[in-house]
Amino acid sequence: MESIKVRIYGDDYPLLVENRELTEAAARQVDKLMAEYRQKAADLGAARLAILAAIHLAEKTIEAEQRLAAVTRDMERLCELSESALHVDTAM
Repeated sequence: MESIKVRIYGDDYPLLVENRELTEAAARQVDKLMAEYRQKAADLGAARLAILAAIHLAEKTIEAEQRLAAVTRDMERLCELSESALHVDTAM
């Protein structure tokens, strides 16, 4: 574990992390999203902007998980088909 500080929306957050680069990239993404939402809704406070960023990132995570699950299912089907084809081929 490594101790780092990240800056999000003007505030520093000390964190204990396993992957510095990943955490720093995540913090930059959150900071960017909060700034983008601030431009669209200047009257929102930091907490609401953070919630919007969190929802956005959660949606992206769920989409990626669903795509990964679909690809995994497709790969499993392809493996089953190739195994079936091999069994048919060797039986001939």
